[in-house]
Amino acid sequence: MEIIIVDDQGIVRDGLKMLLSLNEEIQVIGEAANGEELLSLLKTKVPDVILMDIRMPVMNGIEATKAVKAQYPKVKVIILTTFNEDEYIFNGLKNGADGFMLKDSDLEEIIKSIKAAYEGTLMLHSQVTSKLINALQNIPEYPSPSSVETKDLSKLLTPREMEVVEQIMQGKSNKTISTTLFLTEGTVKNYVSRILDKLELKSRSELIIYLKGK
Repeated sequence: MEIIIVDDQGIVRDGLKMLLSLNEEIQVIGEAANGEELLSLLKTKVPDVILMDIRMPVMNGIEATKAVKAQYPKVKVIILTTFNEDEYIFNGLKNGADGFMLKDSDLEEIIKSIKAAYEGTLMLHSQVTSKLINALQNIPEYPSPSSVETKDLSKLLTPREMEVVEQIMQGKSNKTISTTLFLTEGTVKNYVSRILDKLELKSRSELIIYLKGK
């Protein structure tokens, strides 16, 4: 897996690069100090996963995540966060982030989150999950898709699509879902795309937020 690290502090970038270099499956192919530098770097190097700081000058992690997802939808973005950033967590997921990890997470947790994002699974640190729940409770204006707001999902989705949704809500990757439901991984991806289209959502993270709110 090829990784780009984005953080305005050089010492953080160096530390993450050193830690990740210990894993044979991971290769750091670039670094950036802010979102603007990242977008410039992506013109020549497109990674599998980006580790993205939130608070950066010029262009912060939320703005950068939105821009990356618009231009490179297949690239996974894991946002690195600290405590007391509920709004950032919420907005990050809304803009397509594929995971949230605390900056003081140990190496095993970081690598686990990278692999999960790469496989298509939303990865949230347990303490970040708590923050997310609080954020959702305190932001009632979060827009639920208008066309499905009052409708039963079973009336919108086929039985097979409902099975896929249940697997997604359990945090399973496309590969795991394909094994569980005896489908090819490509078929699972097609189901996920159709589900998102029907519910007028943009990503698996938005799907999870929407369904947890129902």
